[in-house]
Parts: sequence; C-alpha cells; structure tokens
Amino acid sequence: MSLLASIMSAAFLLGTPVEIYAYGSVYLYYAIAYIIGTYLTVNLFLPKYLQIKCTSIYEYLEKRFSLSVRTSVTSIFVVIYIIYMGVILYGPSLALSQITGLNLWMIVGFAGVICTFYTSITRTYGGMKAVIWTDVTQTVTMFLGVMLSIVFGFMDAGGIEKVFKTAIQGDRLNFINFDINPFTRYTFWNIICGGGLYFTAAIACLQTQAQRFLCVRDLRSAKRVAWINCFQFIFMLFLTACVGLLLYSKYQSCDPLQAKIISKADQLYPLFVTETLGKIPGLTGIFISCILSASLSSISSGINSIVTVIVEDIYKRIKTSSTISDQQQTIISKILSVSLGALTVCLACLMSYMGNHVLVIVFQIAGSFAAPILGVYLVGFFLRRVNSRSVLIAFFLCLIFQMWILIGSTLTIKQRVRSDGRLSLSIQECSPPLNITQSTRINENSAEQTFFLPLYSMSFLWYNVNGVVLVIVLSYFVSLICRANDSQSVDEQLLISWRNLFICSSERHDDKQANEAELNESMLSSK
Repeated sequence: MSLLASIMSAAFLLGTPVEIYAYGSVYLYYAIAYIIGTYLTVNLFLPKYLQIKCTSIYEYLEKRFSLSVRTSVTSIFVVIYIIYMGVILYGPSLALSQITGLNLWMIVGFAGVICTFYTSITRTYGGMKAVIWTDVTQTVTMFLGVMLSIVFGFMDAGGIEKVFKTAIQGDRLNFINFDINPFTRYTFWNIICGGGLYFTAAIACLQTQAQRFLCVRDLRSAKRVAWINCFQFIFMLFLTACVGLLLYSKYQSCDPLQAKIISKADQLYPLFVTETLGKIPGLTGIFISCILSASLSSISSGINSIVTVIVEDIYKRIKTSSTISDQQQTIISKILSVSLGALTVCLACLMSYMGNHVLVIVFQIAGSFAAPILGVYLVGFFLRRVNSRSVLIAFFLCLIFQMWILIGSTLTIKQRVRSDGRLSLSIQECSPPLNITQSTRINENSAEQTFFLPLYSMSFLWYNVNGVVLVIVLSYFVSLICRANDSQSVDEQLLISWRNLFICSSERHDDKQANEAELNESMLSSK
C-alpha cells in the first residue's frame, strides 16, 4: 500500500475521472500499461538493485558508467520531482478551494507546512518504516473516499444500469480505439507503448518508488510486493473510472467547465462530491481527507527520496575527506526537508499558469524527464560498448529536445487545430440556458503560422517513447563516432541478457545469481 500511496497522487484521483468523462474508457488500457511497467521492473531492475545492495538506485549508474552519469541523473530526478510535488500540491488545493470556499493560496500554504512538518518528524523519529506505515493509513483513506463517492453516486444517478446505459449512449465505453493518429490523446497504441514506458520509469527509475523495494529482505519478496502493488493500482484505476462514468451521467447535458460553473477541470470531481455527498453530514469531510491523503503521501515520499539521494549521491561525495556522523546527517535531512517543502509551495503557486490540468502536467513532466532516465538504464543494461561519455551526450541532447517540445506544447495550447479525440459534451440543459460554443479550432490562422505546431500537438504519451528511443539511439551512434569501445572494462554483473525479458529465463538467471551470492558469502565466512 505504501507503493500505491506514493504513485497514486491527488493528480491521479482528480484527473482520471475527468479523463474518462471527456475521452471515454479507452483510458483503462493504462491497466495493461501498468502490468508492462511492473513486468519490466521485476525482470530487469529489481535484480540489479538488490544485487548491488544500494541505498540510492543511482549507485548502479556510477558502477556501470561513472560518477558524472550518476550525478547528472540524480540532479534531473531532484528537479523533476520538486516540480512534480508542486503540481500535486496545487491540484488538491484547487479541489479543496472548490469544496470549502477558502482562499486557494491559503490552502496551498497550510497543506505545504503540514506535510513538511510531519515528513520531518517521521523521517527523524521513525525512519523509513514510519513513512511506509503513514502511507498505508493514507491509502486506506483514499480507498474509503473513492468508494463512498461511487456508492452514493450510483444511488443519486438512479442505479448502475442507468449510468452504464448513459455511458454507452454517449460513447464513453469506447474500448476499441486502434487509431494511429499521433495527435489523438488516448489510443490503444500510445497508452500501451507510452504508458508502459511511463510506468516503468516511474516504478523502477525514480527513488520514490524503488526505495520501497530496497526495504524488503530478498528478490522474491520484492517481486511479490511489486505485483501486489500492480493489482492494487488496477483496482483503484477501475474505481476512478466508475467515478468518471458517474460524472458523465450527471453532467452530460450541462458541462460545468463550458458553463463556467468551475474554472478548472480538476474542480469537476470535487463539484460532484459537493452536490452528491454534501447532503450527508461528514461525507464531504471524508473526501477532503481522501484528497489530502493522496497529496501528502506523494509529497512525503518525494521529500524523503530527494533527501536520500542528495545526502547519498551528492553531499557524501563532496565530504569524502571526513565521516558524516548520524547527528550531522539528521540536521542536514531536516534542513533539506524544510527547504524542499518551501520550494514545493512556491512551485504550486506557479502551476496556476499552466494550461493543462494536473494529471496531464504530471504525464508531460514524466515523459520529458523520467523517460530519458529510463533510457540511460536500458543502455547500461543492454549496450556493452556504450561508455560514460556517449550516454551523457545522448542524455543531455534528449533532455534539450524534450524540454523544447514541452515548452512549445505549453505555450501553444490555445492554438491547437487538430482534434485530440475529446468526446462531445453539451450545455443544453443548464439552468439558466447558456449560449456557449466550444470550439476545437481556436485561433486557426495564427496556428498555421507556427511551423512546429503539429509536433507540439502530439499526444503527451509519445514523449515517453521519444525519450527512451532517443537516448538509446543517440548513445549508440555517439559511441560509434567516438570509437568508444571499452567493453573490456565493463563488469559482466552490471549487464543484462535480452533473455531476461522473458519470465522463465529471468527466473533461472535470478536463481543462479542468488546461488552465487550465497556461495560467495559462505566462502567469506569460512575464511
């Protein structure tokens, strides 16, 4: 449950129902994408992490390439996760502002202070175990809040049959979508390819997730935890999809966003809760706890992970001349936690200027920055001839390209001239009647003047594919150009055979490594 809490952010809880509401059930292919991400994690990444017995997962990159690669990837992780924490603090604050009527920025400040305070306390006095148990409690709260909104939502809508009948009539159960158009937001292909790589990067290449696996006693237990987390995620995905269908059932004829009842798409689910659960005392409060739990657990995990990698990968590298005492490390951790909390609050304030809602921003950030990190790991696993210089050049070139696409996409969001697959919504039954026309072709003349607009209009799910493929291809070709063939210096234990992509050969390889490790330990103890 701790794993689920750190990846199941408020952005997911608020954003998934809105995506189902606007784009339909094709979004549920994310379940397959998560299975792919988990499969790759347990067969490729976990064996290596547990084999080298690392505190920070980026230790592998130093062993395989160099300290400069480790430091570069660590720095990018710190940057992207700080931005991510700002996004997931802004999302629930916006939702709570909708429910309570309180000032948005006051909620941002209070939530940031509370999260920073309790993270510092749990890290100092309880360690990672306290953080994990806190996440478990928050996950239970999340499940409770979503389940209550579903139960009372179906009761308010007139039953399950009516909700699904309305969804079928509105084409919201559109599972068959094999469109190859790169501009369509959700199709089978971009969710499977882009989503699979996104979840692999999120689970295996970010310290927030991977540090949970490092707490277990052996590889078999780590794999079991990963698969349990996978099925928990899929269960929660289907629950939030039900919420999305309930949103469509309630607002199919009066879209609150077009009707200007709400200003942001992230306020749609809280509006639904207010109108559905608000009649029953206490239930709205449970939903508020649900959203806050989703946000605080993700931010808490982020702060803990960032502090860990800064201390292990950066600070201890600088202070090589002297040993860092436990007291010094505690003081440094507290200072970093408070600083990160303050920075998160500042970034949350900037998120209001982003055009997309929080879930899309999360996917864009991950695709732009986490996918290249995944590419670096895959190069390390499979491409023997690629050395530190080649992978660093490829990594930074890829980051420049990804940042260009991300910035261009953000700045031209109002100039899109291509349909992204959004389904129809109406305001015909709004009271009083409104005369608002939603257009998918805004500012068409100026858009035609932007040569790169088609590239900026690409579905954000392809960012993940671009990031991974660019790093792999560029690093290989740079190694050819620079004649960087130092394969003799690569430790065989840091490489992975392509056979590990298949379950049977992977399990045999893991058993072989485990037996070798036990043999080495017994030989050392006998000496």
